[in-house]
Amino acid sequence: MITIGITGNIGSGKTTLSKLFESKNTYLFNADKEAKKHLKKHSVLQRKIINVFGNMILSGTKLDFKKLAEVAFKNQKNQKILNGIVWPEVSLLIESTLRDAKKNKYKYFVVDAALLFEANFNHFFDYIILVTAEKKIRLERALKRKTMDLSQIKKRMTLQMSDNEKIESSDFIIYNNLSKSDLTKEFEMILKKII
Repeated sequence: MITIGITGNIGSGKTTLSKLFESKNTYLFNADKEAKKHLKKHSVLQRKIINVFGNMILSGTKLDFKKLAEVAFKNQKNQKILNGIVWPEVSLLIESTLRDAKKNKYKYFVVDAALLFEANFNHFFDYIILVTAEKKIRLERALKRKTMDLSQIKKRMTLQMSDNEKIESSDFIIYNNLSKSDLTKEFEMILKKII
């Protein structure tokens, strides 16, 4: 089984690329989604986060994920604190999911993780693909999702490691400034090199 990490900053197209693997006997692990799912199920983990950030991240007595995101992405310090609590958990999730994927004879194990390098997840992978795009294009794509406003997107961009820092540690770099069909061609080319 080949393990692949796909990373890229907000609006780069990394999730679109990850989904292209779905038709290729792939176990796809979306780090953000899995972290949220895990956090929703674990009250001990929630309590840790509430103890650190206080009642401002609550709705009633429950952890409010939207409020948590607002606080966590306010500055680098808050982001580091939250990541310090969540990343070790995600690392364990990747390990156990990888073991299951091997047992089930998947050809590829792909992890879609924006903060792959920041979290030091790179040791899990045979290959790392960085998806990047011009800032203007990334902003447009992120706005189209309608999950954040412009100021929130720009804030997140400033908190992410630059693409230049990620390029050095990546095996493949995709400049995703064009259409989805161009991205698919890049994907097919990389697949041939990996195989």
